[in-house]
Amino acid sequence: MVPSVQAGSANRTTLSWQRTSASAALVAMFAAFTAFRLGEPGVAIAAGVVAVGGLVIGATTPRVSRHRPEERHPYPYIVRGAIVLGITGLLGAALAVYALADG
Repeated sequence: MVPSVQAGSANRTTLSWQRTSASAALVAMFAAFTAFRLGEPGVAIAAGVVAVGGLVIGATTPRVSRHRPEERHPYPYIVRGAIVLGITGLLGAALAVYALADG
């Protein structure tokens, strides 16, 4: 009973970070549109790349296997999601700096 509980917990963690990657990609998409409207093509392109990358990471991350105990660790998926989330945050901060600098 314990191994299936651990696999279920790992699956929930993995799916949670997949949703986090997808949400960060959606925020990056809005940042790309906003940067485009503000006339900041560099930030718009970077945010678009992050949005597509976040969606690909979220969509292609496999679930943790319940049948192979060695694959029950969700930590690589947490790192992927955290990277997408961090880059999206940096893009949002860059967009705010550009918007404030242009006045």
